[in-house]
Amino acid sequence: MKYDKTNSGWNIAAKYRVILLSVTAIAVICGIFCIQPAEKVEASAPTGGTINPVAGTMLTWTGNAAGAPAAANGEASCSDGTAAATNCDSYTLNVSGTQVAWASLRIVVRYTWVSPSTDYDMYVRKETNGVPGLQGDGLTVNTPPLDTILTTSTTGPSTSEEVVITPVNNGVGDFYVRAVYFAPNPGDQYVATATVQGGSPTPPPSTSALSTFDNYQPPVNLPGTATPYTRRDGASEPSIGVNWNTGNIMTMARLTANRVTFNDSTSPANPVENTGHKWLAIPMPLVRTGLDPIGYTDPVTGRSLFGELSGNFTNGIVSDDDYATFQSLPTQGINPTAAVDHQTIAGGLPNPTIPGRQPTTAYPHLVYYASQNVAYATASTSLDGGLTFLPATDMYTLLQCSGIHGHMRVAPDGTAYVPNKGCGGKTGMVVSQDNGLTWTLRTIPTSTTGATDPSIGVGAGGRVFLSYASADNHPHVVVSDDKGANWRNDFDLSTSVVGATAPLTAIVFPQAIAGDNNRAAVFFLGTTSTSLNNPHGTDGVDAQGADPGGAADDFFGTWYPYMATTIDGGATWSVVRADNDPLFPGVSNPVQQGVICTNGTTCPTGTRNLADFNEIAVDNRGRVVAVYADGCNAGHSCMGVVDGNRLTNQATARTTVIRQRGGPRLFAAFDPGGPAAPSLSPPVDVVTEKYSKTVKWAEPDDGGSPLTSYRIYRGIAGGMEQMIAEVKPGSYVYRDRLRKRGFANYYYRVTAVNAYGESPPTVSSGQ
Repeated sequence: MKYDKTNSGWNIAAKYRVILLSVTAIAVICGIFCIQPAEKVEASAPTGGTINPVAGTMLTWTGNAAGAPAAANGEASCSDGTAAATNCDSYTLNVSGTQVAWASLRIVVRYTWVSPSTDYDMYVRKETNGVPGLQGDGLTVNTPPLDTILTTSTTGPSTSEEVVITPVNNGVGDFYVRAVYFAPNPGDQYVATATVQGGSPTPPPSTSALSTFDNYQPPVNLPGTATPYTRRDGASEPSIGVNWNTGNIMTMARLTANRVTFNDSTSPANPVENTGHKWLAIPMPLVRTGLDPIGYTDPVTGRSLFGELSGNFTNGIVSDDDYATFQSLPTQGINPTAAVDHQTIAGGLPNPTIPGRQPTTAYPHLVYYASQNVAYATASTSLDGGLTFLPATDMYTLLQCSGIHGHMRVAPDGTAYVPNKGCGGKTGMVVSQDNGLTWTLRTIPTSTTGATDPSIGVGAGGRVFLSYASADNHPHVVVSDDKGANWRNDFDLSTSVVGATAPLTAIVFPQAIAGDNNRAAVFFLGTTSTSLNNPHGTDGVDAQGADPGGAADDFFGTWYPYMATTIDGGATWSVVRADNDPLFPGVSNPVQQGVICTNGTTCPTGTRNLADFNEIAVDNRGRVVAVYADGCNAGHSCMGVVDGNRLTNQATARTTVIRQRGGPRLFAAFDPGGPAAPSLSPPVDVVTEKYSKTVKWAEPDDGGSPLTSYRIYRGIAGGMEQMIAEVKPGSYVYRDRLRKRGFANYYYRVTAVNAYGESPPTVSSGQ
């Protein structure tokens, strides 16, 4: 849950606005009329301008409305569309030239004002309905359908809003930049600029082998029972960690922790639960129902800490044995330091030079707890392994950054980092080098304000990899070798997906992790949809079939998980779609159909099911692991959806773990050898029919050389099989037709073959 208009929480945002700003929501019912081209409507000063495809070109304008009554319900509260408008105004931005002329350029539109108690929102619509002039929500004079919402910026209390328009994708012509006076302050009008900037560079592709990934979900029922698996669905905002001592993977989402254990005797680990991997669901004891779950596992010590935040109260829980037992934190623990939203927990070695802020028990690491309180964000440090915490210190205020922040990371030298998507119009982070006592803000000069929370990975030598979604929703990653004082290689990864025929047009929830100093991975959800409507905003059709905004508000994109990796310090990157399900090998496995809404309770039912973040980690063998909430499940019912269909998602959020199968690891010491014969054979599942047996298998690691075939073996006893068939790669099913019944004792195995040889035998399967 996020207390921010953009990322989650108009319910909470409305709450703090009522408390801090004393504004009242106003509902406006819009009539349906035609706007004549010559009619004077709500407008800024000046009313519009033309911008050309020349880097450095700038247009400026200022607000021109009185700001009363406050437009406390967003764009729908705009009270008039004429020159008498009092709480909204608009600027007509005419983008000239051709889309080709804008290929390497973008337009950054920015509002700024003085006081953080003032709050403007920005809505950008494109002329799409054929009627000159703005046709938008809240106008008294409208011709349906409304002009398309291209993007919005609705951050909570701050002193700026920012969006990016990319004409090469969005087209040219008229765009309407609309200011909504959400919480006006007399005399504090916004000043707007539209600036043409060069686009971010695309990274050179990596020449290393591609990494491969598999997706795993909990079973339907608890093992051996008819009892539904605890917290299989409704698991939005998941966290993940790995205990390097045991290899167990821990996840946390909404009052239930999960432990996953993998058996790597096959490649991939057998997707059949309790055969190749095991899930264990642990309801959290004494945990108050919260709005913002968080989990952290220290990979070195194996200690896991969890919390559920509700208001300014969080329940803290500690486990040192992978969930076998729990210890609830005393009331003097985390609770006094908690703010109202978006908590994060992290830990690591201390900076040994800071007196009075060193571990006071045998536990060797410091533990940090951070959260945000709308007008500021705080962090506190624990010297006893997370059992109690020192008084919190301020990380930043709204004069520096927006309230929402990403998850904390602690570097090997004790430096702590907390990223933020909006710090003075840039993506940035706050840094502590004195064990959480003080914090310094550092921003990325080449960045824009981000669309969702950024994330940081820190390599073994301290190199920082920061991933963010830019204001045009593209995936970015940037590198620093001096704790954020300087940055390099701010790459746009949208055109770097290997084998893709179309670029990524929007992403959400970027998550970064690093291993060796020159190796890192970034996980995110992305879409290639060219739908003009806002992929994070209102979807015209909700799960109940209601269509509040009509077709003009629909976003038709299909979303998938993606993973970007580098093994050369961020000089080159490879991006792959990481959606493979070993139970359905080779079949598309989307995450969401339609919008992934980040506008809190104003989202149509079912479109905010994925909530606000995912998480990523690395295991003790250098494999990347990640967790996300899947909105397309029940046999992947969103599979095969054609972009443009108005199909709603399933409105669920199923726990899903992505685990690396092949390719370079984040720790080079564990890179697979090769090219060589595949080192492991795939797991096999056999289904018995009346006159046949159907053999199924998953795609294994290829040993660094493309697979050329699969060989199917059959026998009457394990280890005594004979080859009965050889099929091409890309096939994952073989039906063994039998002449008569009664072959229950047949056993089968499958091997993988490449140019270097055949994978070794594994335990056979049979029914």
